[in-house]
Formats: sequence, structure tokens, C-alpha cells
Amino acid sequence: MTLPMPGFGRQAKHSEQYVAEMAAAMQRLGRKLTPREKSQRIAHMLQDRQNGFLRLGQSMIGPIQLQLRYQGITRNVLLEDALQPGVPVEYDVLDDLGQAYFLHGNEGEIRITPFEGKRLRVELFRIATFPQVKKEDLYWLRSNIVEFAQDQSKQAIMRQEDSRLITLLEVAAQQYRLVDSSAKPGTGSLPNEIVVAGNEIQPKDLYNAVAFTDSRLLESTRLLCGPIEYRDFYKWEINHVGWAFKDSVVAGEHIVQFGEFQIGKSVIIPRGTVYLTPDPEYLGVFPVMYSLDVEEDHQVERFMRGWVMDELVGMAIVNPRGIIILRKAVA
Repeated sequence: MTLPMPGFGRQAKHSEQYVAEMAAAMQRLGRKLTPREKSQRIAHMLQDRQNGFLRLGQSMIGPIQLQLRYQGITRNVLLEDALQPGVPVEYDVLDDLGQAYFLHGNEGEIRITPFEGKRLRVELFRIATFPQVKKEDLYWLRSNIVEFAQDQSKQAIMRQEDSRLITLLEVAAQQYRLVDSSAKPGTGSLPNEIVVAGNEIQPKDLYNAVAFTDSRLLESTRLLCGPIEYRDFYKWEINHVGWAFKDSVVAGEHIVQFGEFQIGKSVIIPRGTVYLTPDPEYLGVFPVMYSLDVEEDHQVERFMRGWVMDELVGMAIVNPRGIIILRKAVA
């Protein structure tokens, strides 16, 4: 029995009626379409130029990609440190190559060796780019040109970071030879630059290089190389790397680690050069006052949409003893 609901102008339903209606709806939806009915429905959707498959397919078509996306390496090499505005950027450096003071042996049961501490002030610098797109391109193109321009600009900033990192690694290795004669190539007992015979990097070259940093009580486990030197790893013989390594390569896996070494690849690294560095906490710092900041910079009178993308960062190698540079004799 159904009764009118006061104030709503419609009939109230018994719960059994709801159950019956739901069962009928499930029966209608549960019936499988015949092949003819499926073909008719697909044809109807294809005729719909506004909301059908054709419209969906057009929205999924993007631009042809020109290259792989650049992956930065700086934040994997240096220790990133978020800064507080107004606070001086200084770091403590406890270096056993500085001036040390020794107490005489008969002045106590334990010989005390105090070390002189130093403060390192890191200057920050700005990396910026100014992407722009034409206003009419926002209407003519189906692709998202704004996202494309901003993404390419971010990659350009990462390239600048990595380029400064490589310059810093080279300078740090050269300057360290001035305070530690054992690091001089050719004459030092623990050189921080090695010339590799031939035109390929071999596993023995890596082991020879890391033995020098081991002697300085450091473990250099980060390998930084360019794409050409990276492919040298794929050419290693089976008696040097084993079947498991070769099987993973044949299966299509990328080489990101070999033994104790973590491998980083970047097109910024010069050809014929491989850098061996320790973990970030044993190498240096990457202070960041503010990370990538994006602000609008439209030029309406020129019908351009633009942005200012910048960051304020710094770089410092605090402990250069773990840096080893391998250079090919024939690049």
C-alpha cells in the first residue's frame, strides 16, 4: 500500500517495491549485448564528433618527443641543505690537514690531539631562465605548450646546476694537490687523477681508483659518466662481470649499479672522463635559499605569455679527498 508523503507531492513506496525495482534494473544491465548491438553502439559513438571516441582520440594525441627528459645529478652528489633567510651560509670544516696541536706524552695517560676548526662561507648564486610562448599558439595547438615550455626550462636549469658541479669537481681536485702531494698524478702515491689505457673503462680501472680513496679512509661509491662511457659497461666480458650481470643487460635492464658503485649518467660530463665521488655526506653541500620559483611575466602588448623561473643556490666541496678522476687515453 502506498501513501502520499505530506509536503512532497509524491507517493511513498514500500521497501519491497524498491527491491523489485533494483532487481529489474540489475537484470537489464546484466544482459550481454549481441555482436550486432555492440557494432551499432560503436558506430553511433563514432558518429558523435563532439563527445565520441574521435574526440577522445584527438585529445590523447600529443607532440612527437624530440629527446629524453634530462635527469639532473647534482642533488645525488652533494648534500642538499635548505637555508633560513637572513642566516649566514657557513659550515664547519674539521680538517686534519690544518694546524694541529699535540700534548706531550707524559702530560697525561692519553695523548690528546686537538684539531683546528675553520668556518667556510658559501656564496649563493642565481640560476634563471625566461620562457615565452605566443598567445595564438595557445589556441592553434592541441598540445599543452605552456607545460612543455616550463618543463624544458626546468631541464635547462638542471643542466646549469650539473655544469657548475663538474667545474667544481675539477677545481677541487686540482686545489687538493696543492695541500697533499700524494694526490699529484704521476708522482703521488695516492693520485686523484688516473689515465686509463685504451678507449674503454674496465672494472679493474674502477678498483684501482677506489683503492686510493680507501687508503684515505673514504669509500668512493658514486660513478658519474657521460653516455659514451656509460656504454662501456655493456661491453664488459663475461669473465669480469658474471652471468647474472649479462643476463640483466640482455633482459633490457639499465645498469644503475655495479658492485659497490652507483652509476649516474649525464650528457654534461665531458667525453672520456669519469668522476668517482663518495657519498654526499662525505663530499660537500648544496645550500638552497629557495628552490625553483615560477612567477608570471606576461607581455600583453607583444601578445606573449611568459614566466620567470629561478632558484638561489650554492655549491661547495668541503672534503675533496674522495674525488678521483679517470680519463681515457683515447677519448
